[in-house]
Amino acid sequence: MHLKKLFLVLLTIVLFISCNNQTSNVQTKYRDTVITSNPVSELEKKIGNDTLAADSLRAGLIEKLVETNQVDKAMTQIDLLLKKQPGNPAYLFMKADALERKADTINAIQYFEQAITAAGSFLDAELRLAHLYAETGNPNTIKLCDDMLKQATAIKFRSDILHIKGIYYSKKKDVKNALKMYNQIIKEDYTYLDAYIEKGLIYYDQQQYEQAHKIFALSTNIKNSFADGYYWMAKTEEKLNKKEEAINNYKRALALDQSIDEAREALKRLGAL
Repeated sequence: MHLKKLFLVLLTIVLFISCNNQTSNVQTKYRDTVITSNPVSELEKKIGNDTLAADSLRAGLIEKLVETNQVDKAMTQIDLLLKKQPGNPAYLFMKADALERKADTINAIQYFEQAITAAGSFLDAELRLAHLYAETGNPNTIKLCDDMLKQATAIKFRSDILHIKGIYYSKKKDVKNALKMYNQIIKEDYTYLDAYIEKGLIYYDQQQYEQAHKIFALSTNIKNSFADGYYWMAKTEEKLNKKEEAINNYKRALALDQSIDEAREALKRLGAL
């Protein structure tokens, strides 16, 4: 239910932060890498057992394998690329992405760090690394985020970075600084919905359910199709013994996002499904 936005695997050396059009300072000689739309089977057939197959074909195969959750097979292909070019930042980034998808956080962190070192400046990798640092309570989160903030001109990019700092402070139980981050995001970018959820969760965890409910409700006022907002409103309404309101909002959440299994289970528990 929390924000954990996984970025698409980027298949070229020159990578762009879409929210602010800031590019990483990476060599440009691999810009012609092609992302193929062919299915996995066709790409595998084209490549065969040729370890010298065109990098563009192999990169396209990796993309399709990741899209279809065949991460182990994708990693095999990534390793072949890294064998040819062990210092290629894009390939190191692919490896880190695959490891993160396999929940191998320790090794994912190492490969993101290698990608950044190899590239010199690699904002996509830095953002991903900062998020993993934050989730694991690594104090390097703050320095990395502050360094990125110096380069951040777009509001959305700033919000992403501040959000990561908020996650770190929340992990460290530093409520004061966590709230400071989420309030700053809302002040600068009031449509950044995950800030409301994270802020509301702080009050929810402190059993301040009325305050949490107000914050969750704000997110649905901003976007009336925000499933997570309705889900957390329902959670707080359960805590406040408002069964009918909770049922209605669980239903809203589920109608908007069928993947929220927790809402479905809650409706079963409340006898409404």
